[in-house]
Amino acid sequence: MAWKERFKKFGVPGLILFLLITLFSFYFMSNDAEIMKDLHRKMSILLTADFLKYRTKNSPLLQALQFILLIFIYGLFTVGFVNAFLIVKKVIFQKPSALIACTIHDYDSYLNLEDKLGDVLTALDQHSPLRVIDEKVTIFMISHQTEIQRIFGLKERQIEFVWYFEGKDNDVELVYLNPPADMDGVAKLLNSSLDMPYVRVKEPAVNSRMELWESPIKQFITVRNYGNLKLGLGVFILKDNIFTAENLKEFTYYTSKMILLGTNSRFLRQIRRKKNIGN
Repeated sequence: MAWKERFKKFGVPGLILFLLITLFSFYFMSNDAEIMKDLHRKMSILLTADFLKYRTKNSPLLQALQFILLIFIYGLFTVGFVNAFLIVKKVIFQKPSALIACTIHDYDSYLNLEDKLGDVLTALDQHSPLRVIDEKVTIFMISHQTEIQRIFGLKERQIEFVWYFEGKDNDVELVYLNPPADMDGVAKLLNSSLDMPYVRVKEPAVNSRMELWESPIKQFITVRNYGNLKLGLGVFILKDNIFTAENLKEFTYYTSKMILLGTNSRFLRQIRRKKNIGN
C-alpha cells in the first residue's frame, strides 16, 4: 500500500530525527539553557493553549516535548503559508490558454477565414463561373492552412497540408496545394487515422513507428467529418515537439467547422474538381 511505502521511506528517518531533537531539547532544558527557555517563551506567546506555555515548574522532559510540539506547529504554519503563496502565484501568473490569450489580430483572422468561406458559398449560390469559384476555394484553403501554421508557430517549410475525401471504390483521394515531401508517409498516416472512429487523430511521435522511422514527418494531426469520410484535412509537421495543450486546444476550436464542411455537397464537389484538374 502507498502509506506503507511512504512510512518505509520517511517513517524511520523521521522518528530518528524526532528522537534527536527531543534529546537535544531535553539536554538544554535540563542544563538551564536560557536561550532555549527564552525561545520557548516567545514561541508560545502567540498560542493560547496553556499546555504549550513555558512554566518553570514543569520537568525538563515536559518542557522539551512542549518545545518540539511548538516547532512542529510553526513548521506546519510555514509549510501551509508557502503552499498557499505558490498556489496563488500559479493562478495569477499561469500562462493563459491559447483561446484566452489570442490577440485581436488572431480573432480578426478567424473572422477573415469565415469571410473567405462565405465568399465560396456565396459564389456557389450565385452560380458564378467555375473559374471564380475555384479561385475562391483556393483562397479559402490557403487561409485555412495559414491559420493552422500560425497556431503551431511554424514556418512554411516546416508544415504540410493534404485535403482528402472519399473517391471511387472507397479509395481516398488527395488534394494539396504543394506536394508533400513524403507521400508514402502521408498515405500511411491518413489510412491509419481512418481506421479510428474519431474526427481528430494525432500522432506526436511519427518516427516511433517502425515503417516511418526515417520519414521527415515528425508529428501529425488530422480532422475530418463524423461518419463516413466526406472531407478531411491532414496536417504534417516536419519538426519535433510542437504540440502543446494550448495549441491543440486552439486547433480544436479553429477546425470545428471542418467537421461539418464536408456535408456541403456543392463545396465538396469543388474540392473534388480541384483533384480532377490537378490540384
